[in-house]
Amino acid sequence: MSECFSFDPKKAGWTRFIPVAAFGVIMLGGFAVTQTSLREVPEEKWEGIGKIHRLLDGEATRQFSTQLNEHFLLSKPFAKIERGVTWTIAGDTGASVRRGCDGWLFLSDELTPYAHAAENAAARARIITQTAADLQMRGIKLVVAVVPDKTRIEEDHLCGLHRPAAFANRLNDWVSTLASNKVEVLNFAPALAAMKEERYYRSDSHWNERGANVAATTLADRLQSLKLVDKPATAPDPKAIQSNTTERSGDLMRVSNLEGLPAWMRPATEVTQVSKVAPVAVASDDLFGDAGLPTVALVGTSFSRAANFVPFLSQHLGAPVANLAKDGGDFDGAAYAYLNSKEFKTQPPKVVVWEVPERMLQKTLTVSEKKWLETFKS
Repeated sequence: MSECFSFDPKKAGWTRFIPVAAFGVIMLGGFAVTQTSLREVPEEKWEGIGKIHRLLDGEATRQFSTQLNEHFLLSKPFAKIERGVTWTIAGDTGASVRRGCDGWLFLSDELTPYAHAAENAAARARIITQTAADLQMRGIKLVVAVVPDKTRIEEDHLCGLHRPAAFANRLNDWVSTLASNKVEVLNFAPALAAMKEERYYRSDSHWNERGANVAATTLADRLQSLKLVDKPATAPDPKAIQSNTTERSGDLMRVSNLEGLPAWMRPATEVTQVSKVAPVAVASDDLFGDAGLPTVALVGTSFSRAANFVPFLSQHLGAPVANLAKDGGDFDGAAYAYLNSKEFKTQPPKVVVWEVPERMLQKTLTVSEKKWLETFKS
């Protein structure tokens, strides 16, 4: 026969009050946390919550819930715990980041095929081709510098991550399209691929200082060989670059929401070279030469703002470079803003370098890119 559980208060003694006491503690704790959290809500966020029509249609309840969720005292600790569990158990890096091996992280964008990829790449080639022609009419030379994907150059560290076969030729194909359109274009891939050391940060989407310096050297050589800039009269000062080795947490740690985890739980912090690069000395206090024009203006993305790329370029050129690149500028953001600025119209440079990441080539066209294309029809 099965035995039934029977509760005897006399035998239980004081322990019978434990469930009630525990429930009371939880309730009081929850009330205290809720009260403290609600005090953090700015007064203007409660505006209109007491109006009858908002109470009747449930809008006041939604307003209360929203403010409590946004300002809940324990939301960040709970989020960190949840993030730590998903990373530790499943190796989850979120939707925007993919995990390679040995602490290497990669952007999902570099592994994602896009609809109408060929048409998107062709449209961007058209924007550049037309822009190059427009600049040429003003006596300004456009040089396009294309940065290859991290997943292309550091493919040995993908370790099971799938990079679509269709991506193999997209960089060379796009560069060939520009070249056939008489656009001066430089592909950094061969120079970076020839390096034996790591060229990109492990936990960042950008090149490291070794990669950036090689790219800067390659670009400087091209500009000088085309006689767009003069070769420096003297070699770069070896004391102009002071390098140290230090820990560095990359942008992919932030994007994957791993940066806030305890050190023992997240991927090891990368130890890498970080340099201070002295500015190139010029006769005046601005970027302008004897003709009153800046020699080189650079537009592009965060690659041009990372790992001292532009300071290295300036050292190799022996002259300042106007860095107009934008973090998060996508394909067109920095270029369109600069080429339509008062600064450009009144003090145009002799050379515009347009840095373009490979991962931007086939992405869905943005509204701003479509508008730019429309201007070519008029």
